[in-house]
Amino acid sequence: MACFPGVAMNRQSPTISDAKDRPTYSWMRRLQEHMVPVGLERTLSEAAIRSAFAGLHTMGLIDIDLGRERFPVKVQRDQRYSDNIHSGAVDIYRPQGARPRAAILYIHGGGFRIGSKDSHWPMPWILARHGYVVFAIDYRLAPEHPYPAALEDARAARVWMHERRRELGIEGLPWVVAGESSGANVALALGVAHLEASQERWARALCEEYPAPAAIIPTCGYLQVSDPQRFGRRRDLPTFVTDKLYEASEAYLRRVDPQNHPLVDPLLVLEKMAPSQRAMPAFFTAVGTADPLLDDTRRLERAAQKLGARTSAHYFEGEFHSFHAFPWRASSRTYWKQLLSFLDDVLTRGEAPRDPDQRSASPSRRAGSTSTNSKRLPSEFEKVTT
Repeated sequence: MACFPGVAMNRQSPTISDAKDRPTYSWMRRLQEHMVPVGLERTLSEAAIRSAFAGLHTMGLIDIDLGRERFPVKVQRDQRYSDNIHSGAVDIYRPQGARPRAAILYIHGGGFRIGSKDSHWPMPWILARHGYVVFAIDYRLAPEHPYPAALEDARAARVWMHERRRELGIEGLPWVVAGESSGANVALALGVAHLEASQERWARALCEEYPAPAAIIPTCGYLQVSDPQRFGRRRDLPTFVTDKLYEASEAYLRRVDPQNHPLVDPLLVLEKMAPSQRAMPAFFTAVGTADPLLDDTRRLERAAQKLGARTSAHYFEGEFHSFHAFPWRASSRTYWKQLLSFLDDVLTRGEAPRDPDQRSASPSRRAGSTSTNSKRLPSEFEKVTT
């Protein structure tokens, strides 16, 4: 884990123009700028990293409480989407005022092994501030809970949202699944499972009984975990980076055979999928060009375009993994502007299938794809996040 997006983003609000003098903010910004020294990173144990994240989660909760009155997003913490004792908690971020535009299931990253809904709270917060009700879930983590535990939990959350849609206030709304890094893998796998009947029995009902998402948003995703050797073949990657990718793969896979469990590699499933008349979700994806996972996003863009899906892919010159989690940086602000514009376009113009009654009635718009190299900064951050 070369960077800690949960650390850098634990603030009272995604709008930072009034907070640069806060001690917590200054400390976290310095940490992001210098990262963790490589030598220390190599020697930190899994337990030490998790312990550090546990403390940072608490800091994030404090910041949520401090920011509630000033930035009115209603947060219902620690609701239950499952009775599983190892997971099943969800925070619901609700916009104030008008009816939500869509329901977004948000799946945090962390190399399949660390992180939580608390460490990554600013991402759902930003989305809720723009009119979306966001369900940010905890899920079981590897290596104690390898594949398919995380995806099973995401499926349980999706089913819970659907079955209780009236009680949750999302009946008739389109839904979206989003995540970054390892969470992007789980998000893409969940979305793909709605598009084609899987040989994995537990996932088959998603395709047969539940509406597909209106959009899938995998950011800087680790989308094919069964072949970490591809990173070792690259001479441009430092050894400690390839080591971390190997560790994430081993922790998530354990003894799973990808041939029998194809959704562990959702990118491969999408690449092998044949075009059909079934309505396709829109895809938004973004990655930094210095991210070791860059090629997974490039392949995702090509696969989605081949299937005729509306595809919006953005490549940020020189940016590192999870750059979007640091909102004082120009690239992060541009990312959020592009994502919010994409969501507004797809979800507010009558194009998106709605849950639950329009599984096949409204094909997704296929008005072409966009692919950009993003370098410029919008003039004011407030235009992006307020």
